[in-house]
Amino acid sequence: MHTIHDGEKQKKLMLKKGIVFCFALIIMGTLDWATTVTGTLCFGAIEINPLFAELTQNNILLFSLVKLAAVILVGTLFYKADKRETIMKSDSYVGKHALESGYALSLIVLTFAVTNNIIAVAGAI
Repeated sequence: MHTIHDGEKQKKLMLKKGIVFCFALIIMGTLDWATTVTGTLCFGAIEINPLFAELTQNNILLFSLVKLAAVILVGTLFYKADKRETIMKSDSYVGKHALESGYALSLIVLTFAVTNNIIAVAGAI
């Protein structure tokens, strides 16, 4: 038998899960930024992302502002989407799985980027 109290506990747990995932995205995005800046400034590495390549070579401050703003924006949007999904108690199978797939894909891509940056910096040392 489920009580209203159980539902509230589950909602709080889901919100905490959303915070953890969004915090992980922000941490990984920040690590990507930090390893990119370190590699570019200290070791002459070149950014392979065509959207940011020119900025890293010409204006590292603007690159930093854009990159970190994007990281915070994406993390916040994922959090808001997860919170909305939880609060509305949506039973949308597609919506929930699209959100979870977005989290997973973002974390995989960021993990790849950070790993690649660390390998590039380590190879330059």
